[in-house]
Amino acid sequence: MKRLIYNCVTVILLTIAGSCTRMELGPANNDGVAPGPVTQPFVTNLNGSVSITFTPPADADLAYVKASYKTKEGVVRENKVSRYLNKITLEGFGDESSYTITLNAVDLGENVSSPVEVVANPLKPVFRIAFDSLKTAADFGGINVAFKNPTEANLAIVVLTNDSLGKFTPAYTYYTDLKSGNFAVRGFAAVEREFGVYIRDRWGNVSDTLRTTITPLFEELLDRTKMKGYYLPTDAVIGYSGSFAGLFDNNFGLTSYYHSDGATGMPQWFTFDMGVQAKLSRMVFYLKPDQTKYYNEHSPKDIEIWGSDSPNPDGSFDNSWTLLTTYSMEKPSGLPQGSPLTQADINFIQEGITVTFPVGAPKVRHIRFKTLKNWGNTVYVYVFEIKMYGDIN
Repeated sequence: MKRLIYNCVTVILLTIAGSCTRMELGPANNDGVAPGPVTQPFVTNLNGSVSITFTPPADADLAYVKASYKTKEGVVRENKVSRYLNKITLEGFGDESSYTITLNAVDLGENVSSPVEVVANPLKPVFRIAFDSLKTAADFGGINVAFKNPTEANLAIVVLTNDSLGKFTPAYTYYTDLKSGNFAVRGFAAVEREFGVYIRDRWGNVSDTLRTTITPLFEELLDRTKMKGYYLPTDAVIGYSGSFAGLFDNNFGLTSYYHSDGATGMPQWFTFDMGVQAKLSRMVFYLKPDQTKYYNEHSPKDIEIWGSDSPNPDGSFDNSWTLLTTYSMEKPSGLPQGSPLTQADINFIQEGITVTFPVGAPKVRHIRFKTLKNWGNTVYVYVFEIKMYGDIN
């Protein structure tokens, strides 16, 4: 009986297979007839962009509607929307001039309708708004640049100064999509020099250049031989062969570093004495020299840095401590945790994680490194080296 059923099924399948014909997918039928034009276009001018609503043609084979314009440099920019939409946006306008926008309907056979032209007058582009907001000031070893970016656009803020040959050239580019913020460009002597700042958007539009003459504030690498641990009762206990001395010995080996024992859970902190009172400009700390741990395990992610001249011996966070700054570490690539590291991700860790202090921060002698969260969500913290920069005068 089973054999009979198997034979019957085989015959049926062979019969079906024999009755099938080969089908090949090819391009859509091209009737050679262009669709009708869009109608009732209405322009809404936005900052550096325009939005256009319209009524698409009723052609059954309509595929999409395209809008295009030509920049002042002669570059053609365009955007497309499907047949099911009646609104299209064009971006990347570099100024507030009048632009002619061309609208075309295109069918499945790539037949193009007759053009419909409208005039747009985009409002001030966001990169120019951000440029108008720029504020510069002297900072430790360089210049501080503050900005506002109300629409959180992707911007590049470029800082220029004279290089070793006297050429006024880009020294640093800061990429941001933050609504507001500030950053410092360092590495310069406390000698008067000229800086320039301009802003570029993701379409390559460039603002004017803001020029300013600034004398950078003095900073130096503080003497690490004077630094030592300063254990207080509420501090995390050292474990796993870690040591305070390992933070300041310039030894990046796996046997010389700070490692907590995890008993205090999170958040946790450790305290050290810099040996001198200093007005701090920045701290650079280094993580375990193992790429698998860079954004993983016990590496600090969210931290607070506190300063004091005379810490309360009970270890409490009372009036003897001042919160100097907060810092949250992110992967430069923006890729999720656990994804392969880019070269930028690797360089960021190997060059040391830089935490800057505001110019108005008070002079302090003792530092408390408080970890709110590490990358692995564990109860341990390890740090391999710490360098402090500032002015002791």
